[in-house]
Amino acid sequence: MKIYLSILVVALSTFLYPKEEMTTVLEGTVSYISSQNIYVKFNSTEGIDGGDTLFIKTKNNYIPAIKVDYKSSTSCSGVSITTKKIEVNMPVYAFIKDELQDTTSIDTTATEITIIAPVITPAVTENEIVTKTSLAPLPTLSGRVSVQSYSNFTNQSTSFDYQRWRYTFQLNANRIGGTGFTYSQYLSFAYKASNWNYISSNLEDAFRAYDLAVGYAFNDVTSIWAGRHLNPKISNVGPIDGLQFETGFGSWGVGAAVGSRPDLENMGWDYNLFEYGAYVYRADEIAKGDMFNTLGYFTQTNDFKTDRRFIYYQHSNSAIENTRIFLSTEIDLYKMVNGESQSEFSLTSLYASINIRPSDLFSLFLSYDARKNVIYYETFKSFADSVYENETRQGFRTRLTLRPVRNLYMGVDYGYRFRKGDPKPANNYGGYITYSQIPGIESSATASFNRINSSYVNGDIWSFNLSRPIVYGVDLWLGYRITTYQFREGIPDMKQQSASVGLSIYLLKPVLLNFTYEGNFEDVQSSGRFLANLTYRF
Repeated sequence: MKIYLSILVVALSTFLYPKEEMTTVLEGTVSYISSQNIYVKFNSTEGIDGGDTLFIKTKNNYIPAIKVDYKSSTSCSGVSITTKKIEVNMPVYAFIKDELQDTTSIDTTATEITIIAPVITPAVTENEIVTKTSLAPLPTLSGRVSVQSYSNFTNQSTSFDYQRWRYTFQLNANRIGGTGFTYSQYLSFAYKASNWNYISSNLEDAFRAYDLAVGYAFNDVTSIWAGRHLNPKISNVGPIDGLQFETGFGSWGVGAAVGSRPDLENMGWDYNLFEYGAYVYRADEIAKGDMFNTLGYFTQTNDFKTDRRFIYYQHSNSAIENTRIFLSTEIDLYKMVNGESQSEFSLTSLYASINIRPSDLFSLFLSYDARKNVIYYETFKSFADSVYENETRQGFRTRLTLRPVRNLYMGVDYGYRFRKGDPKPANNYGGYITYSQIPGIESSATASFNRINSSYVNGDIWSFNLSRPIVYGVDLWLGYRITTYQFREGIPDMKQQSASVGLSIYLLKPVLLNFTYEGNFEDVQSSGRFLANLTYRF
């Protein structure tokens, strides 16, 4: 019997792990996500072909995530084939089979590791996994349904006590039935319990649609959207109720949109807020990184009279290794003074940031933000007529993160903000230290400090948080905070102590139930908040 078992083991080993075939693992990083494609950066894409599948790793399992449609010498792009969320900087893996490959000949600069083919646990059934003979994009369906209850109570007037309910339903269906149709929605229904009698007869006052659109992809670069849709390439404009079209050729892409802005107060449909515009973008490879540029033009109206006309420019690149640079700016082209329309060229906003991450042990983030008040000359006519000088707000932030040893994280940050008319700039700075998986108690602890110094308040915030798993799927966290504010203009100083406790329960993984309580205690008054949340993801 032992002999038969030995023969069977040898046979299975020969079948599952053939000696003449090894596998090279290429590790890449998600560098950019557009409305249609996901871009992945490799040191080299040799061995990756169109139609191949790229994988993401969850614990010890590799899950099919991206079907490769295009590739260059160092980058690939394709569509998502998984319901899991893919984000920028996420590691992505490609498996390349090599016959009789000499492992000593592998270029170590490509960070390739020769291993036996791993056992892959797919997120979809076997006949759905994209292979070189199955090139059609896969239909995907994902979403989230949640119910939240938020209660506030104090020891003061009962007018500050209330309970608020919020229901949300988010859904994304891609390549419906194997066609080019896509549907997306993000709906919300929220109200105070004390107002239910009114809301039950006026449901539209509690309903919000942040995304509700149908799209159709003619091919990998040409698509059209109808409904309320937020285009990531023109996110500065916000959601648009109408039609949006986009197409591409080579490294270039162009798009156009026509429709209206949602109502500023209740996110309802208001076709008097007509708007239209177009944009052009380009994606390039530069050095060992990528570069994306977008230039757009938009005119927004109110009752079909010009409300605002502007252009915007957005840039990002990773030409410097381990560095991401981002720039966004808006320039207004129209103004109205004392009822007369005028053309102008005025810088409305400028935002620039740089994120440097040479290793997991160190990262540095810097940003600069300058923004004027955006004026809609028709929507706020009575205000705009009296505006002769538009004040500019300027801000600067920096954050340094260190991980000197395993499980120990440290960070410091500093912020500066100034607006014309303020007696002095506002400065805030602070730091934190976190140690995860503390031996003996298997907990994570964080201590932090923040100080703010401005023309109207000086204050400190000290906090400490502790979290740990209780049993599998159940997590508990505790928090304590001391806040001291010294106000000017005769306002009494404030010293507040806060305590919080939270519990998260994962029910069969797609269902999350969590409870959070926070109590704030001062010398005279106290208040508390309780949040209950039930979320189902699919």
